[in-house]
Amino acid sequence: MNNKIVNSLSDISLSNIDSNTPPTKITEKNIYDIYCNNYDSIHYLFIEFQFNWLQQAYRSMKDLDKYNILVYLYKENFLELSELFKVKSLNEFYVNPRFNLDKINIIQISQKLRLSKETARRKILELEDDGILIKNKKTITVTLKAGLLQKPENTINSFSKILQYVSWLLYKEKKVKRYYEKSFFIKKIKERFTQVLAIFLEYQINYILVRKFLANNDSELFFIAGCLMYNQIMFLKKTENKKHYKKEWIDEVFNIGNKKGINAMTISDLTGIPRPTVIRKLKILSKQNDIFKDENNLYYMTKGKFVTDLNKLRLNNIKELSATISRINNIIFFS
Repeated sequence: MNNKIVNSLSDISLSNIDSNTPPTKITEKNIYDIYCNNYDSIHYLFIEFQFNWLQQAYRSMKDLDKYNILVYLYKENFLELSELFKVKSLNEFYVNPRFNLDKINIIQISQKLRLSKETARRKILELEDDGILIKNKKTITVTLKAGLLQKPENTINSFSKILQYVSWLLYKEKKVKRYYEKSFFIKKIKERFTQVLAIFLEYQINYILVRKFLANNDSELFFIAGCLMYNQIMFLKKTENKKHYKKEWIDEVFNIGNKKGINAMTISDLTGIPRPTVIRKLKILSKQNDIFKDENNLYYMTKGKFVTDLNKLRLNNIKELSATISRINNIIFFS
């Protein structure tokens, strides 16, 4: 969390907040308005969260498409539990995280995750070879080994940081009568783990896939381009310039001085993607006029088609994320 946010949160005297005050129902519009009015600070937290998600995903399997398949299967299992009005806590679920999914086939996975049938089939076979999945006709079993790879402690912690900050902003602007700390959200998400994760993973899978599609449907290309954007956005954060969430913000990302590029080795270190692969993908982005390499072999994003399309998604994401936070808050406070 950046210093500005830390200082803001520390300004609250929790002793002055009545712990017996019941929670206030917050509409999606309330959260959307808060997001727009405090775009810089919320979005920095969100970008850090998303980049950490991709780092964790690649680190765990060295293949983002395989990780997406696994996350999709978890999401389907959590949705099945929700439809049966069953809720499991984090601890209850991971006592035995092995589960079966009936009637899920390769065609469905390929369509939902925007993979070709051949790619989906190959990735599932690799997951079987890894001992993560067992496929038997129309049933897919997700094994204990998958549970060890995918236990989302970091995800819960990072997303709770966003929920905490939104809670504080709502309290500061007198939309609610009480502010809730990160530890509260972590506890509540863990208590209603499968119900909350069903909502969150539905949002997260869609967030990743629509952006991957802009990068020629290439997961590694998307991750590398995202790494360059992350670097420039974090550099902008250091300037502490406050910009409106629409056009001015994205313009400022591309006008932050000369020290905004990173080299291929740094990209490899940040993403975990091998350097030869990074260089090959950077050449693709360069041919598409989406990146620029300076005389010091430092790369940064330019306002090409990829960023133009990405910015449209960025603006739409304010509504999508606000809706997701609203749904999760309703579960946390009123279930």
